[in-house]
Amino acid sequence: MKISIIIPARNERENLPILIDRILNKIKEHHLESEIILVDDCSSDSTSEICDSFAKKYNFIFALHRNKNPGMGNALKDGTKLANGEIIIWIMADLSDDLNTIPKFLEKISNGYDMIFASRYIKGGSPGDLSLFKTFLSMEFAVLSRMFIGIYVHDITNAYRAFKKEVFNSINLTSDDFAISPEFALKAYLSGFKLGEVPTTYHNRKSGVAKFKMFKMGIRYFKIFLKIFIQKLESKF
Repeated sequence: MKISIIIPARNERENLPILIDRILNKIKEHHLESEIILVDDCSSDSTSEICDSFAKKYNFIFALHRNKNPGMGNALKDGTKLANGEIIIWIMADLSDDLNTIPKFLEKISNGYDMIFASRYIKGGSPGDLSLFKTFLSMEFAVLSRMFIGIYVHDITNAYRAFKKEVFNSINLTSDDFAISPEFALKAYLSGFKLGEVPTTYHNRKSGVAKFKMFKMGIRYFKIFLKIFIQKLESKF
């Protein structure tokens, strides 16, 4: 099966070349039929040029340049729409995602699952050097979602995941930022898709500036949760 790797990147000139080289090695190691879509999300550094240089060098790497409405959610949606693979994998450009998780994704999907989450909070996984406060909030959001919505996945705020393209095509995603992660998870669950998870280890970025704003995204996550919870209640009546 062909996979499409989507990488949103905004001002990631230090991390992106390292990530692409690592992914190329992983593709070669596991003999994966793949394409890589680099989404330059309104960058003001040399990220755009880096994307173009890799796209010129490899015929399975494509560069998409976004010049307005920046946001991780928008970048992921635009990149996924262009994907030709049956299986989509979202990978962050900040080197936070463990690429050893990729074969675990594919094995799980081949066993009949529609969407697989990289979980830091199950046996074999680890939040790594993620702060205790962020770890607590992420875990509690998953607990609340399990209690009130019914989704039994331990790490739905982590964007690192693999899914069938048909799942994306069947769901209307509205988030333009990091909230796309829980929104996609909850809507996929309520749409009846089979969800699974595999362990992963998280690493905080070492270079560049983080785009995640804790207070702002906490509010966005709660709004997404509340909206979907109300939709679930309304569907029962």
